[in-house]
Amino acid sequence: MSRPLRDYRAYGLWVRSAIALPFVPVPVPPAREPEVTVRIGATAEALPAPADKRGLWEAAPGAFLMNVPGIARYLVTDGRDILVEPHGDSDHDVGVFLTGSMFSALLQQRGVTTFHASAIETDSGAVLFAGHSGSGKSSLLAALVERGYPMLADDVAGVVLDAGGHPVVLSAFPNMRLWANALDELGWRKRARGKVREALEKYLVPVERFRAEPLAVHAVCVLTSHHREDFEVETVSRAVAFQWLYKHTYRKRRLRGLGQQPAHFRTVTAMVRRVPVVRVARPAYPFRLDALADRVEQHLREMHR
Repeated sequence: MSRPLRDYRAYGLWVRSAIALPFVPVPVPPAREPEVTVRIGATAEALPAPADKRGLWEAAPGAFLMNVPGIARYLVTDGRDILVEPHGDSDHDVGVFLTGSMFSALLQQRGVTTFHASAIETDSGAVLFAGHSGSGKSSLLAALVERGYPMLADDVAGVVLDAGGHPVVLSAFPNMRLWANALDELGWRKRARGKVREALEKYLVPVERFRAEPLAVHAVCVLTSHHREDFEVETVSRAVAFQWLYKHTYRKRRLRGLGQQPAHFRTVTAMVRRVPVVRVARPAYPFRLDALADRVEQHLREMHR
């Protein structure tokens, strides 16, 4: 029995998928063909000549294979096609991994640099919030969206260089993933549309205030924490900025196997030359979301002067 195909828009790409993705479908314009297809079928168990192989995945130029036990095996090729072999009957978890690990691999194959970051639109351009898992990227994004800033991306931000060599962030999709405590602090419980995965207290939240077009990067804020009561905001040197952007590249270990290290180096180098990278340090405990959003918003206003 054939599955219905759904059309989506993600990272500037038209996607036609046989797997339901966790955000609202958008019809592909009649004059356009989908740029990415997601199909269901049997995948190879291994790549014929992987350039790199680690744990659950292996990679070669133009090919990325990953097996997620109990979920699916995925084969991503040429930045255009994702073949999925589900291990069970539910599309939900299959779609969650598609929009995270697999979309990022597809973007990397297309020469897009992926950062572990959220992103918003400001009057001066896009601002990225990079950091480790648990640093507050998504919670801060949600707080700023609540204050009127349109969202561009949550968790994985894709960046390319425009014709003039300036970094541009791609709009991802109008959905964010928030832990239960963040939903409670924001008063967003009723906005949640189910759990990301059944075993996690993390929820999918659709976002109406969303910018659907790419936007030039204005700044990058790297979120850190410390054991003091104050907030610290400082612009770092280019050398430190390069280290941090490399550190917060999403799934950077894949780049060598995919043959995308040169493209990544060009993008990161352009970013440290063209945009300020700012360290935002907050008290580790308690996590004062409103105070963090206040301090970040104050700095954004100062940068806009």
